[in-house]
Amino acid sequence: MGSPSILKGARLQQNQNVGIIAPSSPISQSEISDGLKLLESFPLKVRPGEHLLDRLNYLAGSDDDRLSDLHQMFSDPDIKAIFCARGGYGSARLLNRIDFDLIRKNPKIIVGFSDLTALLIAIYKQSGLITIHGPTLSDLPKDKNWPNLSRLITTSHRPQVFFRQGKIIKDGSASGILLGGNLSTVCSLLDTPFLPSFEGVILFLEEKGESPYRLDRMLTHLLLSGRLGLLSALIIGEIEDCGENEIINSLLEERLGDLDIPVVTGLPVGHGVENIALPLGLPALLDTERMLLEVKESAVSRV
Repeated sequence: MGSPSILKGARLQQNQNVGIIAPSSPISQSEISDGLKLLESFPLKVRPGEHLLDRLNYLAGSDDDRLSDLHQMFSDPDIKAIFCARGGYGSARLLNRIDFDLIRKNPKIIVGFSDLTALLIAIYKQSGLITIHGPTLSDLPKDKNWPNLSRLITTSHRPQVFFRQGKIIKDGSASGILLGGNLSTVCSLLDTPFLPSFEGVILFLEEKGESPYRLDRMLTHLLLSGRLGLLSALIIGEIEDCGENEIINSLLEERLGDLDIPVVTGLPVGHGVENIALPLGLPALLDTERMLLEVKESAVSRV
């Protein structure tokens, strides 16, 4: 069976309804109040999922309830976009129970990052829907996160992202489908039906709170899987709270320097001050000479 046809959510407009869900770790009202105010000021009409504030140990409620909120938001024709409250852990527990036919029949914008990488990549792989790697509600007030995201999902904007203080490990230019997200989450999807082929892909990876040896182990895992050798390019985003920069840079160069593709660091994506929103599943161009990542299509449809 071939890959499903590409689908896009409709461009978000003022005064439309948007849903808020927590597919991973629990969240409090106070942690998302500023993000909710930003959405409401657009203005948008915010509808929280029934189980948004649930808590079950390290999860935002039971798998059944978190899955129910996801399905409810996709099935409700009045909901035009879905925003995830926070990352943490838990979205991968839902993957083998998601109704991807429901999503395919009701394509709409869905935004998240970190642990939500599993959800975004699986939805793209199984339904063909272009998903948005962008700030969660708890991170929406940071720096330019909301202006960047809103431009992506409310206009025909095609992102052009210049790398901030990036380092070229292997120079060159490459084209390919853009995929990516959290490094540990991507590793956890290996050998599952929810990770797309890496052949010809421009892959970006970000991480937070992992020690250098754990980063080494995950990068080595990807190298040993043979997946990285299929890429057209590899981009490293924010590596936050993972040790001294000198050690991290040395590790990245040592582990990734033998890849026969462009490899570059410094993409402002992830857990840093700025988390540029990027669509997963669209063609893109990486040019290390200009230190530029350019997405070739709009992330949303006109209708």
